[in-house]
Amino acid sequence: MKKILIIGFVFLTLISTIFCSISIAQTEFSKALRTCETYRQDGSITHNGEVFDLTITLDKSRNKCVYKEKIHQGKKYQLLTCNFENGQLPAIADSMEKYTNFYKKEIAKNKIFEAKMTTNGEVFQKYLANPKYCTITHSKN
Repeated sequence: MKKILIIGFVFLTLISTIFCSISIAQTEFSKALRTCETYRQDGSITHNGEVFDLTITLDKSRNKCVYKEKIHQGKKYQLLTCNFENGQLPAIADSMEKYTNFYKKEIAKNKIFEAKMTTNGEVFQKYLANPKYCTITHSKN
C-alpha cells in the first residue's frame, strides 16, 4: 500500500512539474497564435541609436491567420504580412514557445520580442522568407 502511495505521489509531482513547465513556456502571443485569436502588442526597439516602434497583430481572415509585424518611425514603415493556414499554427506556436523559453532573460527586458516572429530563425527560414506565406511592403517617400 505504501509503495502505491509513493508511486502515486511521485506521478502527481511529475505531472504537476510538467504542467508548470508548459504554462511557463506559453506566452499570451503563443496562446493567441495557437488558435488565431485576435492579438495586438505595441513596443519599440533600438537599432544603431535610433528607436523604432513596432505593432504586432494577429487576426482571422477566410480560414487563414494573418500575422502583421509593422516597424515604423513617423510616417515611414516596413510591414511584414503573413497568411498562415490553421494547420500550421500549432508548429509555429511551439517554435515561438521554445524561442521564448530559450531567450527568456532577453525577452523579460523587452516583451515585444515574444511576438516578433522575425527574430526566430526557425520560423523565419521556414515561413517568413517564403513569399507563399509572407510579403513585405514599405512606405513610399
